[in-house]
Amino acid sequence: MTSTAPRFFLCCATVWLTIASSVFAADFRNAQANRPDVRQDNRICAADLETALDQIAARPALQRARIGVSVQPLNSSKPLYAREAQRFFLPASTTKVLTTAAALTALGPDYQIKTPVQSVGKPPTLDALKIVGQGDPSFSDQTLQKIAKTLHSQGVRRIKTLIGDDTVFKGPAVVPSWEWEDLQAGWGSPVNSLMVNENAYEVRLYPQVLGEPLRLEWQLHEPTVPWRLINRSRTVSASEPEYTEIVRRFNEGVLEIEVLGQLRAGGDSDRSWIAVVDPGPYFLRRLRAQLEGQGIKVNKTQLIADPDVEQPDTSDEQTLTEIQSPPLSELIYTINQDSNNLYAEAVLKTLGVQKPSNSDTLTQGLQTLKQTLTKLSIDSTTYDIADGSGLSRHNLVSPEALVQTLKAMDRSPHAEVFKKSLRSRALAGLSPETVLVKTGSMTGVSNLSGYVRSDTFAPLAFTIFFNQYNQSRRQLTPILDEMLMLLARLEPCS
Repeated sequence: MTSTAPRFFLCCATVWLTIASSVFAADFRNAQANRPDVRQDNRICAADLETALDQIAARPALQRARIGVSVQPLNSSKPLYAREAQRFFLPASTTKVLTTAAALTALGPDYQIKTPVQSVGKPPTLDALKIVGQGDPSFSDQTLQKIAKTLHSQGVRRIKTLIGDDTVFKGPAVVPSWEWEDLQAGWGSPVNSLMVNENAYEVRLYPQVLGEPLRLEWQLHEPTVPWRLINRSRTVSASEPEYTEIVRRFNEGVLEIEVLGQLRAGGDSDRSWIAVVDPGPYFLRRLRAQLEGQGIKVNKTQLIADPDVEQPDTSDEQTLTEIQSPPLSELIYTINQDSNNLYAEAVLKTLGVQKPSNSDTLTQGLQTLKQTLTKLSIDSTTYDIADGSGLSRHNLVSPEALVQTLKAMDRSPHAEVFKKSLRSRALAGLSPETVLVKTGSMTGVSNLSGYVRSDTFAPLAFTIFFNQYNQSRRQLTPILDEMLMLLARLEPCS
């Protein structure tokens, strides 16, 4: 058996790094020691907020970082605090605030992606079965199994040609400005019209006895193309560091999985996701496996990947069933709660297919996003984005853009749905509803954007951007939390 998949070199790495910085370590310890305790009802006057936040930003450990902050009451157009609020920063996953706000506004919370399943012929033998992909990111093996069971219950026992129409989303399946390293991992999976299992393989590595290679286990299924394992990993003692790396490459039609790194004996396993490189064929392979699992023989498969190529005659096609995605309210919950890149890009492209266009779907989606946010009075010059997830380093967003979007969504009829999609930020002494955030992180970037509600001050919309810092995220997190504590402890004062 041979594979027609392209020869991509893929890797997915998890690395544990300790970054030494005596100055930052001192600041980190001081921040922890002096961290405000709201349980003692320590409050801060709104008039003192600027000084308090400026003092944090001026710490020696942050002198090389770019910091942008915007804090505004929801009921006022006057900023409570602004630091470089109009300047562009790398937003990372806080880009999803723009994407989900635009999608919810343009499509509504009840919108569903509907995928038709069409047939030619009558049971027990169908001349053709065609799935017309619509870019539903929620498709899984369970979804495909339901299709197979439905066909079996209708008496289908043989399909001459299984067809996958992968043409609804025009243009490349990955954003051209995504970095090569991201394309290897599950968070950089391709976004096409026919997706299943989030277009990623899930694998888990288990430590064995000391000195033995780690054991690799496919969590859902093994690759449906020929593959072989090259295991160069090992199990180490508790005193040694842990790291893993999974390298994928195609070699003469065979998928090679090379496992590198080490885990401690008796320790936890490590889980990774690896991007599928041939999503259209992968979808058909998974569907064929489910059909044959129900006793339905498939003679051959055909992928329609180019909308400009002459299509088969469809005059005799009938719609057997239609698969509906969860409502958009659930999709954006997954986007913001899990920071799911594939869902975000799929929703952005779904915006792009709402109006006929000669542009590729990503470009049209970005145009629709901008038009929608403009109707919400968001100044289109305050952001310039290249994708819907925030994975691209070409994205540029100002703190002001996100705060204005948050304020617009607070006024929206869909405010409750939008806010429910944001994560609760756990801070000592505060209720879970006090701080709702969308995080955004990548190398050198750590951002927060969301809402603060307290009993002593007006509700706030805020954005905090840390860019170009060289400390670990573990060291920066308490500083971000300290800033959030200040917002949560505000009172008007006289």
